[in-house]
Amino acid sequence: MTDTIFRVHPTINFARVGSSKEYYIAPETAAGELVDKQTGLFGGLPIKTGTEDTVIEATDLRDKNQNLLRQAARFRIFAYDQEQKQYPSNDPGREVKIGDNVNGKTIKDILWMVHAANKKGNNYSITNTEGEEEGIVSYEHGNTPPIRNPSFGKDLALVERRQKLVIDPGPRVIKASSGGTETLAFNATTPSTYLNDSGQIEGQANYPVSFPSDHFTLLNPLGDIDTLGEITIEKGTGRLIFIGAYGKTSCIKTDGKPASLSDPIDNNGWFDDTSDGPVDAVIVFGDATTASVVGGWVVTTDPGYAPQTRNVVSTWDDAYSTWIENLGLIPGMYSAGKYNNSFKASFDSDVLSVFHGAFLQRWNTNLPSGGIKGHDYIMSIKPSDDPKKKIPDFKSLIRDPNIAAENDEGVKMPLALGDAMKSFLSVTPTQYFLLNQWYAGQSVDAAVALGAGEKLDKVVLENCLGGRYSPGIDLTFIVRDVNFYKQNWKGVIGPFRVNGQKLNYATAQKDQPFLQVGYIPLRTAAVEPGDLCKFMSLPWHTDYNSCATHEPDPNPSENNTLYWSWPAQRPVNVYPADKCTYDAASKTWSLGGQLFSLRGKGTHSDYPQQEGRYQCYFDFVENWHKVGFVIQGIQVPATEGGNYGADKFVEVASLFDDDGDIVQPWPTASLPGYQTPDDCGPK
Repeated sequence: MTDTIFRVHPTINFARVGSSKEYYIAPETAAGELVDKQTGLFGGLPIKTGTEDTVIEATDLRDKNQNLLRQAARFRIFAYDQEQKQYPSNDPGREVKIGDNVNGKTIKDILWMVHAANKKGNNYSITNTEGEEEGIVSYEHGNTPPIRNPSFGKDLALVERRQKLVIDPGPRVIKASSGGTETLAFNATTPSTYLNDSGQIEGQANYPVSFPSDHFTLLNPLGDIDTLGEITIEKGTGRLIFIGAYGKTSCIKTDGKPASLSDPIDNNGWFDDTSDGPVDAVIVFGDATTASVVGGWVVTTDPGYAPQTRNVVSTWDDAYSTWIENLGLIPGMYSAGKYNNSFKASFDSDVLSVFHGAFLQRWNTNLPSGGIKGHDYIMSIKPSDDPKKKIPDFKSLIRDPNIAAENDEGVKMPLALGDAMKSFLSVTPTQYFLLNQWYAGQSVDAAVALGAGEKLDKVVLENCLGGRYSPGIDLTFIVRDVNFYKQNWKGVIGPFRVNGQKLNYATAQKDQPFLQVGYIPLRTAAVEPGDLCKFMSLPWHTDYNSCATHEPDPNPSENNTLYWSWPAQRPVNVYPADKCTYDAASKTWSLGGQLFSLRGKGTHSDYPQQEGRYQCYFDFVENWHKVGFVIQGIQVPATEGGNYGADKFVEVASLFDDDGDIVQPWPTASLPGYQTPDDCGPK
């Protein structure tokens, strides 16, 4: 028996930008998880603020002025009476709050500390000198990609670069006992506070706060970037709520001219207000003693425009595969460099999630009727079915991630574009192994039993994009790097925790940048605030706009068919609710025609490869908040019939007032001769 261990869960959680001061809470069930088989309610739907966890409806996504609500990340603290020896844990743990008794002592308060920052401007680019995306390969053998903003010097450690290209408001501490009456902003005017080694709150007036407007003359099309969000406490629980910023982007003006916005990923001279950083806590007992808490991490990223659509490969799947194959997470599944063919997969946990991902993406793409029938057929498979009768030839259906040549085969599942240096998407090696185990009869029906904290760790990452990190939306290829994690997970820490750098805030000086270069893939340096989001697109708007459909890249077969990039995270084609029609006799709704999720003025193109996006990146910067959401019909109140039904996922809350170009059934093909419009820069 050891002393009680306290851990923050989820280990990593995600806030999402919005244009409203209001917010809702991030999903805490997995997208694509069938929660209620009677109603057909799928999981992954965000919840309203408050403690009752009521799921949102279509009318809850925008405020009364039609501004897009931000998605907040919620963190909890769990207590464990035993050190962790295995995964799932031998001790499922329990959530603790103010007033709870632990080992005879009453919890009087919880002190939460968060430090959010943005290092995108002081990092390496996503593409190499040839404009190619190599992912983590570009960091092998001591190499790195080219540097962003090279005019400020070509060493990330330079003082000027760290001072001017990093957005850093410093740390903040908030007391759970404030009960939601206090909100602390990550801006230039809210004082920096931190927890010292004794678990006490200290102020740091000398922290070198830095925002772009401190150093540059800027173009601010959506207003000045003056905050990275705020923290508050959930009323009645003491849980931490982190709310991200407002989706703003700014660029440096040189001689009165704004920086170019012409690249889908790397745009020098630009900033955005995404961020990330550690979430730490100290528990204060009634006898004035304290207990440390194993911390988590928060990331602010793009809005989740299809919160109930699961990615076939999620961030969880990539992280899980990394932990299985490299960090000894489940030796019974994988050890000594190979998978154990006697290990039994779980149909509910390991197989159904993949089928759900394939099934639900029909609502975000323009699959032909044959493709829809195929996905519906896959979804109809039950645990009691004989896999070999349902899928006569497994190997011809699912792309094998272990065979490089299959990266170029566009006829297998998953039907989507691949990762850097891969033409088409593959499931992870662990997913492929578990699917094969099910196919071979080595499976059980029941889901894997996780503790409540462990389940939060998993479902949060399941709601995020995986597989195609080019660079991605939520996180990127760094989740496949063992150096990204705390590897000594058995005992106190537990798995899936970011390898955060312990920071000595007492040493901060006003005239010196505090944050260092930090984490670099395939190196051992620990992770600092801003080190997760820095590997994403700068600004995020350009990547989101461009990633509708593309030719495969690389394209060894010179295939001009257009495939989807991230349909679960970035819907391409949608069914607007207001285009559906109601039949009073049958009391059913029928779908209308599909539209592009990005549509109207500025999106038209005669070239299929350019449809469903703005032709000029700056137009999306100005209109990103108009994009609608794809959610299940039972959460959408209708003028007739109550709602649109569990069997339909429809677009709601879109502010586009133009139907845009006609959506053609897939497959579509690119046409030669496209040229970027002449005037595509910032206005």
